[in-house]
Amino acid sequence: MGVFKEPFQVRFRAIEFEHSCCHRGQNEPSHPDSFLRSINQIILATEGLEFHASIQSPANSYQMNLDFDHAWGTLLIRSGIWQEKPFDASTLTEIPDIQPDFLLTNDSEILAVEIEKSNKKTIWFDLIKLMMLIGGGIVQFGLIVAPRNYAHRMGVWDLFESARFYKYCLQKYAKTELDLIKNIAVLGYTQEVRVSGNWAELRRESINEIKNKAKHYFSP
Repeated sequence: MGVFKEPFQVRFRAIEFEHSCCHRGQNEPSHPDSFLRSINQIILATEGLEFHASIQSPANSYQMNLDFDHAWGTLLIRSGIWQEKPFDASTLTEIPDIQPDFLLTNDSEILAVEIEKSNKKTIWFDLIKLMMLIGGGIVQFGLIVAPRNYAHRMGVWDLFESARFYKYCLQKYAKTELDLIKNIAVLGYTQEVRVSGNWAELRRESINEIKNKAKHYFSP
């Protein structure tokens, strides 16, 4: 029988938070002033956020599970400006049963948040979900939070840019109403990982180093 080991833990942090909906020179939508103030508050509250990745076992090529969602939401709520708002999807009658990652309120507005850490294709549904919540009068604003550097064994994806591109496509090709588009924003950040005693930008090489250390950790 093998010896049980606690999950292998890796420290991460999120830096250089930036709001931008511009894609390749496109002008920034004219977001409402209250929405811009809220975005700036969120950036100030979460800059430098530390979170963790855990590797439970060698299964699935030492798959990492990041707790960014929980850490981001906890830090933001501790700032005292935002509170989590209960959401009962069963009360919705005209839109499907959907659940945002976070539903936040600052007592004057309600904000739905979708956090995308790894799968750029699901950003399409994130955007549609936010549009449905805004259009249905459930929230006033929607926010997508995505990293510039989702690193995997084959390379690095810029999910921040993907989210801006998809939002641009909805406006240009799907002719989404500007009054709806301007109430959705994209927030990007850069991931750093603690390796060999230093913070380094997360890259494919970092992932390989982490998994090599995990392999040694789980070796009999």
